[in-house]
Amino acid sequence: MEKYENYTTFDIPVPYKGLNIYPVRVKDYGRMSILSKSLTVDKNSIPDAKIISMTYLEYLYHISTDEKTPYLFFFDMLLGIVLREDKSFTNTSDSIGRYHLDSKGKPYFTIGDKSYDSNDFEEIREILCEQNLIDTPDENMQKEVRDALEAAKVYKARISGEKQGSLEDYIISLSVSTGWKIEDIYEMSVRKFIKSIRRMDNLIHYKIYLAASMSGMVEFKNTDFIKHWLTNLDEGIYDGVTVELDEVQEKLI
Repeated sequence: MEKYENYTTFDIPVPYKGLNIYPVRVKDYGRMSILSKSLTVDKNSIPDAKIISMTYLEYLYHISTDEKTPYLFFFDMLLGIVLREDKSFTNTSDSIGRYHLDSKGKPYFTIGDKSYDSNDFEEIREILCEQNLIDTPDENMQKEVRDALEAAKVYKARISGEKQGSLEDYIISLSVSTGWKIEDIYEMSVRKFIKSIRRMDNLIHYKIYLAASMSGMVEFKNTDFIKHWLTNLDEGIYDGVTVELDEVQEKLI
């Protein structure tokens, strides 16, 4: 059971220390995809004891001194979306959050008249990831293994010969298959949108496979792969990568 299941089930904003954190809407999906990189930096895979010992907020503060990685600015813009206080950000003076160092050199940020430290950042990060199905690095898995699985995903997509549809394609497909108005889909939460796409795809394949298996004209050696359309469809980031890693690595060399 998810920590925020009641909120995510009904798309209710999650209250946290004076904040109401709303789920991202489909119309903001594109921006969220970019800005959420501030939540998924693979800090602990960097072979530097000093960095590994940092909190996530400390690390973002550290790397954001480099103009090429303005992750604190990304986080601010993401806050603008989820707090429904969005602006046309042009520079850090427009940011929702304000970032400071305390007397011990530890970073914290303020929103309005309230201050939030590294622990608060971790809680807000968890809320955002659960609300919007944002995948974070699996730190129980070695980076080399994750890299190999990423390579397997790329390879599998390439050999399939199918080009992945765009966000616009998915919106249109969901509208065509369900009859929902496109304008209403724009206002859906990203979480419900992703789950609706998965459910729609599963329902279509379930009907096809079930009809084929019952017709007597097609025989499957194993029907375990036919998932009922109401089964749990939650999946991990690397689910579906079925090619052996060694085989993939050999073909990529």
